[in-house]
Amino acid sequence: MDLVVRKAQLVDRPTGQLVDIGVTSGKIVAVEPALAADGQEFDAGGRLACAGLIETHIHLDKGRLLDVVPPETGRAISPVPYVRKFKPQITEEDVRRRAEQTLRECLIHGT
Repeated sequence: MDLVVRKAQLVDRPTGQLVDIGVTSGKIVAVEPALAADGQEFDAGGRLACAGLIETHIHLDKGRLLDVVPPETGRAISPVPYVRKFKPQITEEDVRRRAEQTLRECLIHGT
């Protein structure tokens, strides 16, 4: 292997369940604890290893809004005026909770 990243935390694994990541020719070829492989090594020291964080323009206050606001019916959807009537019911804590869930999903999927 060209590179072995040792002791990396992945977002979809329990905290502290570290893995080694083997890379050959720029591609991940193995992910497992205590990977038996040679190559240049990098000690991640328990830090998060994830795909490149590419933000695709999201509004975190709108993430998972269907958990709070019933879906709009019909094909002529106009979310701004539709959501306006529900805004007084949306708390700061609700926005924070939904935003965190959205960000966790983004990390899991490499965004």
